[in-house]
Amino acid sequence: MIRSVLVLLHRYLGLATAVFLALAGLTGAILAFHHEIDEALNPEFYAAPAEGRPLALVALAERAQRDHPQMQIIYVETEGEAGHPALAVGEARPDPASGAVPELDYNWIYLDPVSGETLATRYWARCCFAAEDFIPFIYEFHHTLTLPGIWGYLLMGVVAIAWTLDCFIALVLTFPRGRPFFAKWKSAWLVKRGGGSYRTNLDLHRAGGLWLWLILLPVAVSSVAMNLPDQVFRPVVSLFSPVEQSVYYQRSFLSAEEIGETRQGYAEIFRRGRDEAARAGVDKPIYALYLDTAHNYYAVGYGSHDGDGLGSPWFFFDGGDGRLLRADIPGRGTAGEIFEQLQFPIHGGRIAGLAGRIVICVAGLVIFMLSVTGIVVWWKKRGARRLGAVRRTQASGAAESYAGE
Repeated sequence: MIRSVLVLLHRYLGLATAVFLALAGLTGAILAFHHEIDEALNPEFYAAPAEGRPLALVALAERAQRDHPQMQIIYVETEGEAGHPALAVGEARPDPASGAVPELDYNWIYLDPVSGETLATRYWARCCFAAEDFIPFIYEFHHTLTLPGIWGYLLMGVVAIAWTLDCFIALVLTFPRGRPFFAKWKSAWLVKRGGGSYRTNLDLHRAGGLWLWLILLPVAVSSVAMNLPDQVFRPVVSLFSPVEQSVYYQRSFLSAEEIGETRQGYAEIFRRGRDEAARAGVDKPIYALYLDTAHNYYAVGYGSHDGDGLGSPWFFFDGGDGRLLRADIPGRGTAGEIFEQLQFPIHGGRIAGLAGRIVICVAGLVIFMLSVTGIVVWWKKRGARRLGAVRRTQASGAAESYAGE
């Protein structure tokens, strides 16, 4: 009885999520090497000709704001080295009179780190397959299917929850019914030769999931963390170990009066970020500054974009008075917070360097394969069930006819 229920759950959870997981698997396999692919397609975004001492991060932000007055610069990052472009990101300024938000031709700006000159621009996440649009579009499609607002995150978050649950159901369904357990379970790990298309699809579906189960489950869990961090992931983890909600989420419930106006600039926040990092024992240089204009807070990133195994430290400051709101330092915090820090490095494979990214790329292709073979197995079983029902109906009709004679 329990097995029958699990079979039904696996069938319908799988069918409900198959297309989404197939798309996420393919795009995730590409994104495991997004930097390398984007650099090959768009070398102009990754080369800076000027030589000399790089400008300070605040100076780069001010130069980008001066050269692009039609937008508000909300993010700037630099590697602090000549030859590697800095990045500034902007958002449209609402019209003071009407409040209308104009459309921008671009929102990402690549800067020479020495001169501050604009080298190239592009619009992030614009559809679809032009060289400069390919990786940004794939990135957004992977996370949100490019649906507007929060709807994409909600949809893919629900898919991730269903996938996480189905990982456990699928594992249990591979267990043999009789003994000896391991001798019989061994066949579930194998793809038999010469068994026909149905048998091959079934074996690929079952064995592929088993061999990569310990990879697929963490990817599924991290997908929940990526898409529904404050709505689901942190509350669930907090049942076992405290995890503080994000600054973004907490300030989403504040009124406009409580949020206040932005009175701090990048220069003031840079100084506060440097001082607070020294107090916390963080000896990494500041590489990124971010302003959330809607919720009036700054985020300061330390180290580098890719960070170490658990990512980079980030400190958050109120945009009004500049007070420290929160410090996220990899390797510090409760067990739940450290578990949360693991999620993004796991999801992209960067926790294990190049080898981890290769594993994630392969896992994405396996996820695509599992989704396709799952649909094929269901379709063939559905056809067999229908054929069986027709034959039973015909047999029953024949028997009744015979009895009537």
